[in-house]
Amino acid sequence: MLMCLLDWVWSGRKRVKEEEGEGSMRDSAASHGQQDQDQAQDHQAPGPNNSGHSPEQQVEQNNQEERFVQFTSSNTDVATGTSPPSSVSLTSLGNVKPPLSPFEGENWTSLLPDSEHVRFFKETDWAASYLGPLAQWSSALKQSTFMVLADSRAACVYWGPNRVAIYNEPFIPLAGKTHPTLMGSTFEQGFPEIWHHIKPVFNQAETTGWASIVNEMEMFVERNGFLEEAFFSGNFVPLRGGTGKIEGFYNAVHEVTKAKVNERRRVVLNGLHIPSTEDKRRLASHILPMLKENPWDFPMALIYKADDTVAGSCFLTLRGSIGFPEGHPLAVEAADISSDVGLMPLLRKARWKMITVPVDETFDGIKWSGFGEPSNFVTILPISDPGRLFGFLVVGANPRRPIDDDYYQFMQDLGSKISSIAGSILSAEETRKREAELEKELADRMRQIRYMAENASVGMQYIAVDGSLIWANDEYYRLTEHPRAKESQYPLSFVDVFIEEDQAKAMDSWKRLVQGESTISTEMRLKRMFNPPFGDPEPAIVLIHSFRVVEEGGLKSLMAFTTDVSAFKWAEASEARKAAAAQEAKHQQEEFIDFVSHELRNPLSAIFQLAETIITSFPTSDGNDPARSELIDALKGNIDNAETILMCAKHQKRIVDDVLTLSKLEYTMLSVSPLPVQVPELVDKWMKMFESQLLSHDITINTKAHPSLENHYDDWILCDESRVQQIFINLMTNAIKFTKAESKRKIEVEYGVTSSNPRDSFSKDIKWAPNHREVDDLTEHPEWGLGEPLYFTISVTDTGIGMTNNEIKKLFGRFKQANARTSIKYGGSGLGLFLSGRLAEKQSGEIGVSSQAGQGSTFAFYIKSRRTEKHGVSTPENAQLSLPIRSRSMSSAFQIPVVNFNKIHVLLVEDNLVNQKIVQKQLLKAGCVVYVANHGLEALDMLRESDMWFEKPAEPKHLDIILMDWQMPVMDGLTCSREIRRLETEKKITRHVEIIATTANARDEQIETAIASGIDSVMSKPFMVSDLLIKMKERLSIASRDANSTAGYSFWE
Repeated sequence: MLMCLLDWVWSGRKRVKEEEGEGSMRDSAASHGQQDQDQAQDHQAPGPNNSGHSPEQQVEQNNQEERFVQFTSSNTDVATGTSPPSSVSLTSLGNVKPPLSPFEGENWTSLLPDSEHVRFFKETDWAASYLGPLAQWSSALKQSTFMVLADSRAACVYWGPNRVAIYNEPFIPLAGKTHPTLMGSTFEQGFPEIWHHIKPVFNQAETTGWASIVNEMEMFVERNGFLEEAFFSGNFVPLRGGTGKIEGFYNAVHEVTKAKVNERRRVVLNGLHIPSTEDKRRLASHILPMLKENPWDFPMALIYKADDTVAGSCFLTLRGSIGFPEGHPLAVEAADISSDVGLMPLLRKARWKMITVPVDETFDGIKWSGFGEPSNFVTILPISDPGRLFGFLVVGANPRRPIDDDYYQFMQDLGSKISSIAGSILSAEETRKREAELEKELADRMRQIRYMAENASVGMQYIAVDGSLIWANDEYYRLTEHPRAKESQYPLSFVDVFIEEDQAKAMDSWKRLVQGESTISTEMRLKRMFNPPFGDPEPAIVLIHSFRVVEEGGLKSLMAFTTDVSAFKWAEASEARKAAAAQEAKHQQEEFIDFVSHELRNPLSAIFQLAETIITSFPTSDGNDPARSELIDALKGNIDNAETILMCAKHQKRIVDDVLTLSKLEYTMLSVSPLPVQVPELVDKWMKMFESQLLSHDITINTKAHPSLENHYDDWILCDESRVQQIFINLMTNAIKFTKAESKRKIEVEYGVTSSNPRDSFSKDIKWAPNHREVDDLTEHPEWGLGEPLYFTISVTDTGIGMTNNEIKKLFGRFKQANARTSIKYGGSGLGLFLSGRLAEKQSGEIGVSSQAGQGSTFAFYIKSRRTEKHGVSTPENAQLSLPIRSRSMSSAFQIPVVNFNKIHVLLVEDNLVNQKIVQKQLLKAGCVVYVANHGLEALDMLRESDMWFEKPAEPKHLDIILMDWQMPVMDGLTCSREIRRLETEKKITRHVEIIATTANARDEQIETAIASGIDSVMSKPFMVSDLLIKMKERLSIASRDANSTAGYSFWE
């Protein structure tokens, strides 16, 4: 704004000059200028300490007055566009005084913000400075003062040719001890020690008009009680006055000491590297050179090595120093840490923790590097790993830096880094020392080893890298029968002692050793024959342990030890064969017996009991002839019983067929007898078997031919109808079982014949069961003829419950079902699909399934066949019984009351509804009171409602004995028995209750398991109910007698 006003005034004066002429204007200006100079000389102050103005200030004041006059002139004349009269001189205009703003007045400092520092600024004796009183300051200086005092950053204005300082409150820490005298003093007076550095900066900025930048300038500031090393960055911005000349500088500065010093320390830490294992320099050679590169932070150093291998002592040896002259009393060459010489007392204090201590007179005589000043403190760093001391590092602190948190952190980082280096060096030294000792021991023992090798009981070889035999002992030649003649010891001649089948294996081991594998142990068969105790001779077997011999990082040779293990391997194989055969035979026998026993006894039990019912069914009331109605009822009952017996017999026949089929498959005794059939007729016949079942369950059936059958509809093919039918019956039975309870009940059967790629006849989603073993292609046998090979394909699709992928994976295993709930809800042993898969496999076919949970399943299979011209079909029956397999459990016993044998109260625990119904009926007929439970959990609930429960129910049921089936869903019999005995032990069941197990598991081991689980006696199925009653009375009699004779008897005692 001020420059704009000047331009305006001077433009008005130019017009005046044009009107009055250049001569008149020059005279008037000269006269006025001379007057101003005289006035300036009359008022010139003798020096900067005078209350008068300096010459520069006087000139500035005159210029201001002239500008005010010009300003008034421009307002009166220039603004109206007219020139002032020529009779009016500039001097007369000077007598007119325009009104001044607060900024131009003497009280301009009132505009400054109020603060303690501003008050300090106002109270400074500016009249005694080169700038003079505040009221006489120029506008430019005032503006700069406002700016610097309002700045939140550390800043200072240096004004005038003497660079007088005006600074704000944030600048005080940087001013250090020069505050408060720096305010109003020149730069040279405030900072004489750096004036010679900064003066060129002022001059450069004044000359160029550009700001001068100062980056990380080192300064030594008197603060914290000592001369402190500091670094500053900032700039000096030129400030122009009213004349347009540079009259001052605005200095914005910030301290970068922390960053600068930390960077210097970081360079030291980064320069300390973990040495390689090949580096044999000592620790001092790694540490001291880096410390010498930073003499400011390390003006002195000592490094000691510790030897604490002797228990109870720690001997220190000086390894290097910085600044210590020879013979200095602190730089002791060697001493025990427990002594008091040199620095030993301080080193003891710092043995496991860094310490920093003040420097005393004992450090006199040291040649301090860096600033050449003695350190005020020294720090002692223990060089150690957990539990082990390597030595000490003693360093002098920077005398011009404070001992603060940054210093302690730096020392800790330095100690950690040096300790890591020391640990690495010591580990390498110990390794090299150990290697040297081992080499010496090896050299000392070589003669002994050579002697031992010559007389060893194992063969030894020393082989060159090219495969030639350098040396071998006598045992090697004896074991391998390798020729001793030199002409027979060509490269790799040792391979020729092995049989041809093992020579490639020997060459592979050789190549692996040469290429870098350190050791190899392998068994090889020799051409030399071994004569076993019995049997034919066989190649001798040797165990060869070979390894590389490495020297100076390179492969020098190879060694091999050869041991004859022929007799051992023969005995091992013989025993293993015998044990495996015996174990397998025992396992197969037990597995077969368990399965047959369980699956046959259950239906036999029902048959026995129903037959007994029929025998005792004739009514005999009061010795009179029975009434017709009684006979009719007995007859109807017997018919029902007979039908049930027939159902059980058929069920048992299916079980027997499956068991026999499984046994034959396991022992490869199953025969397949091919007979000619026509596929459409065969499938129609099979479907008639299921008509009644499908009708009773309201299942829609759709049977259709695959398009592949069009070319073979009238063809006769060969197959074993009974084996294929067995697979089909299993698939149809499962489809009906899993579909009959669904809202949508539909089954589709598709059949076909194809000459190739039978899998293409089915959906791509079918997942095929894995084969169990390699089987012969039966269609290659003579009885199958030479007709065209064909494949008989069948798929059964239902709308049943479906399966997940995880359930499908378990589907075709023996005794496996999709999940545990399948056995509980739908029954079955998990044997049918396993047999179906094996039967398909036996006939060069496969079985598979595609299914989604809740959307039904598709089971598919195919078998291999051949075309034939013969006629005739056979139709044997086949089916399966599925019974769950359950786990086992444990129990205890108590005491019981006297029993009324004419009215025994029985809890019948049986999951098989047929057996449950029959036994209950017979027991009721015998006068028993019978309660029924379907599984173990229901039995426990029944006990809680009985009179033996510790909390008496409202209407308790009396119980004398429990008939417990073994294998049941939800909770099996053994688990339930163990729980009952536990409740007896806890007194929740108040008396002992007899438990008789009714089970088809009748082997001795199984009975022992039942007894151990708390069962009192076992009644094996099948059984007559009359025999069961005898057993019940027998057990109750024994229990009553025991209760009277041994109070408090426990089953486990």
